[in-house]
Amino acid sequence: MTHKQRWAAISVVIYVVFVVAAIVIGFLDPSQIGLQWTIFWYFVVAALCYYFYFKNVSYREVVYYATQLGLHQDDLKAMVPNLKETQDVPNPDHPDFFSPFAKVPINVVNVLTDKLVPMAKDAGIPLYK
Repeated sequence: MTHKQRWAAISVVIYVVFVVAAIVIGFLDPSQIGLQWTIFWYFVVAALCYYFYFKNVSYREVVYYATQLGLHQDDLKAMVPNLKETQDVPNPDHPDFFSPFAKVPINVVNVLTDKLVPMAKDAGIPLYK
C-alpha cells in the first residue's frame, strides 16, 4: 500500500466514523436541524477529510524529498520566501505523523514541493508514491 493510498484510507475511515456517529447519535438529524444543514455538514466534513488527506500527503512528500536530498529544516526554511513568524516548515529529521494543522500551512508545503520535485528529478530520486 502506497503512502497516498494509506492517507486516503485514513481519510475515508474518518469520514465513515463521522457518518456512523451522526446516524447513531443523531446530532445531524434532518428533523431537528433541517435537511439543508444536514447536507451542509456532511459536505463540510467531507471537504475537511479531503483537506486532511491532501495536506498529509503533501507534507509527507516534502519530508520524503528532503530526506532523500539530505536537506534539513533550515535548508527548507531558506527555500520559502516570506515565511511568517507563526509559520514553520516540515522537519525532515523529526517528522510528525500527522501534518501540524496550523503550524505548517498548505501554501508553504506547496512552495516546497514545487522546488523539491525538480531537484529530486535531477538527482535521480524516484517519485513519491
